[in-house]
Amino acid sequence: MERKYLIINKNGEISEAEGLSDNNVFGNEFKYFVSIEAFDSDSKQNYKSDYLYYAKKLGFAWEPYGDIGFCQYDYKAYLIIRLVKEYARLLVNRIGFPIFEIRGANIFDMSYPVVKAYRDLYGERLFHFKSGKKEIVMSYDASYPQFNLASRYKMNYKNLPFAHFSIADCYRHEQKGECMLLYRNRRFFMPDLHPYFKDANEAFKWYEKIEKQIINAARECNIEYQVIAEVSSQANWKLYKDKIKQIAINNKKDILIKILQDKKDRYWIINVDYKIIDQLRQSREIACIQIDVQNAKRLDIKYLDKNNKVHYPVIIHAAVPGGIERFVYMLFDNFKASFPIWLYPIQIRLIPVSEKYLKFCEKLLLNLKNEPIRIDLDDRSESVSKRIKRAKEELIPYYFIIGEKEKNDKKELNDFYRLINVIRNEMKNKPFINFNWPYLVSRQAK
Repeated sequence: MERKYLIINKNGEISEAEGLSDNNVFGNEFKYFVSIEAFDSDSKQNYKSDYLYYAKKLGFAWEPYGDIGFCQYDYKAYLIIRLVKEYARLLVNRIGFPIFEIRGANIFDMSYPVVKAYRDLYGERLFHFKSGKKEIVMSYDASYPQFNLASRYKMNYKNLPFAHFSIADCYRHEQKGECMLLYRNRRFFMPDLHPYFKDANEAFKWYEKIEKQIINAARECNIEYQVIAEVSSQANWKLYKDKIKQIAINNKKDILIKILQDKKDRYWIINVDYKIIDQLRQSREIACIQIDVQNAKRLDIKYLDKNNKVHYPVIIHAAVPGGIERFVYMLFDNFKASFPIWLYPIQIRLIPVSEKYLKFCEKLLLNLKNEPIRIDLDDRSESVSKRIKRAKEELIPYYFIIGEKEKNDKKELNDFYRLINVIRNEMKNKPFINFNWPYLVSRQAK
């Protein structure tokens, strides 16, 4: 495919990507990103990643009796997934336009032209099979149900903008060798957001607000994305160059531009990927935003203007804060620096010095039952040092030892309550789901 690469720096200045390595203005990580995205100059060194260690510890694995690429979530893992789903809901509701969360099917009949169009677009990456005389495909994303509903709405200009939102289970027939736990599954959860706008100008205006939620979600975890914006044609680059420049200016960040030069007609103007360079020194897409200017007409999604004239809205396709499992992958990739306290399945473990302090520990837990904090109690008859070691092995970020001093002197619990306050503050504006397995460690199945 013919393409042209440019760089827009954080001040909005445009330059050719060629010769970037000789330019000292850009950081080394951005230079490396451009080298592998634009020039396929991947590092030949053998890098190692320990993300699988953290994934295994917290209950993520391939399903042993399933097809290749299907993930198994143990109880701690699924709590993490549930929390990220709720986080996605919080983020999309902060954007500012009305959100209509819906739920649809995940198998579709290929006899419908819209479904067949997707089949033709994604080809072998779709799961498809026979059901009686029908040819069925599995959902690639949440587009079908959302767009089917939108085509039935009687909309006018006063309804726009608004967005459909679904956290859908999606199916993509990735190649066997490409499957990668959490990052590239054949079945995964996608927080699919499709807002509808009057025109492209309005879509670009709201683009910044959608992007803000993606960028901030990563920054709160000490992660900075590398950004590549793919433009569908040279004509669209000329038409929307100033608006695309704003992506770099608004984020005060250098971005890579890829302009397609093959003169093919595409349904979108711009497709922006938010990526990390992981421990394996590979570029990994976590989130994306795409501005779609053609599918509304194809799908018969329309609205009336002030004069009752029919128009077809511009649609944005976005994943906020990114694919659910991919977001978790990103946090595991740099676990010690990035994994946030609100996602730990257990945030504090109480460790009594001996059995006689169990009731006091249980009383502490009872007093904290209304707090948005997940605490368990290690009641096993093992040494304190061994239980501390086990807490660390289980990736529990905080533990607190309870003995005679803590039982008899409230001042000795000040550090404990300071820790509670620290976690309480970290939990502000974050989702909380309590665990439903036994709080006594001796009763937890492992």
